[in-house]
Amino acid sequence: MFQPPGKILFILLDGFRHDYINSVDTPFLYAGIQRGVYARKLKTTTGFTQRTSIFTGTVGTKSDMFTMFTFDSDGSPFGFLKNNKRAKTFVARRQLLEKIPSVNGLRRARRLMIEYHEQKEQAYRDWIQNESKRYAAHAPAAYIPLTMLPFIGVSEDKRPIHLPGANVEETIFDVFVKEHIEYKYLMFPALNCEDEAVLQQFLGERKSSSKIILGQFSDSDLLVHDCGPSSQRRRTITGEIDRRLREIAAAYENDVTWIIIGDHGMTDVKEEIDIIGQLTPLENECGVIRQSDYLVFLDSTMARFRWITEKGRDFLIKVQQVPLLRHKGRFVDDVMADRYHIPLADRRYGDLIWWANLGTLIFPDYFHDRYTHNKGMHGYDSDHDDMKGFFLAFGPNISVGLMEEAHLIDVCASLCATVGVNPPKGNHGKSLLPVN
Repeated sequence: MFQPPGKILFILLDGFRHDYINSVDTPFLYAGIQRGVYARKLKTTTGFTQRTSIFTGTVGTKSDMFTMFTFDSDGSPFGFLKNNKRAKTFVARRQLLEKIPSVNGLRRARRLMIEYHEQKEQAYRDWIQNESKRYAAHAPAAYIPLTMLPFIGVSEDKRPIHLPGANVEETIFDVFVKEHIEYKYLMFPALNCEDEAVLQQFLGERKSSSKIILGQFSDSDLLVHDCGPSSQRRRTITGEIDRRLREIAAAYENDVTWIIIGDHGMTDVKEEIDIIGQLTPLENECGVIRQSDYLVFLDSTMARFRWITEKGRDFLIKVQQVPLLRHKGRFVDDVMADRYHIPLADRRYGDLIWWANLGTLIFPDYFHDRYTHNKGMHGYDSDHDDMKGFFLAFGPNISVGLMEEAHLIDVCASLCATVGVNPPKGNHGKSLLPVN
């Protein structure tokens, strides 16, 4: 197999859309296109577990990984909150504060009381997240309703994905250990969305014995949520990422082999939809109670439902007839599940999934506070060009090659070909790297 002479740098640019690359904003990436293998569009996998697809070469129906959070009351890392009186008190207090009328004379007092309550609740959530590390490698409480947390589990982050044996499917890291390939993992969640820290770690690894260094720059996702991909600020953000890549290149030897990907794209948010606001009148009409008869998880672009009682099961049938939901998105059926590799039969992800149209954002959701109105979002139809990233590889002995489109699961086989090992057993992707 092909063996590059020096280190291999695998860099994931989170949410870096294929059309962000140009000679002005991203000169390093643009120059790389002329030097190596370039897939102009990289089709992402559906859902929110792209790391599993990258490191196993599998889609959701094969890996059983679809969304970060699952319905899992038996294996919840938040199970210690069951029957927790403090969590119930926070919820009751918030409901009481919101009943205070926002009128002259009360408006300022109401705002101050809510701000104080939110500070206390956030401190409590921080404690919950720290406590959850006893049960899962990464399980943020985010903005999931406190009384709902004991029903919620996590998928790919039960154990750190970069450790051997972390996944049911064999991963590239299992292969590395078996083949005695030394590697360094500088990606989420080991380094949590801190691009400058990632850069410094990369610079510190240049003299290490690691054969392959895997890193992630997250500002192209994290910050572009705030400004949207069509904004001028987005161009500044992607330009800064390119500058960091140039700094790494200047520090390393010339025999470095680079594999750089954008794992998915981003689109501008055009409108918001309040899912809970749509459900509440129907709940009252049907006499069902959320968290008693059914559960709903709000994933920004997906609303996932799971029934608990027969009454809740009947309710989910009626949910599918809500006019605004039918107009602003689609309910996933068997045909869609097959096309997009969605594990629809796995109740951990729900009994019913509503998927928003491109540019329609669920607000409020369970990932962001009630004051954050995102201007950019991903997680929509993976066939749409706005959801596509890119693949780029260049370095010693890598031929120049151009293709219009590849798939995220091809990254795994491409990485293995570069390192000189066979891909994981369950890999379904193909190597994109013709070599001299």
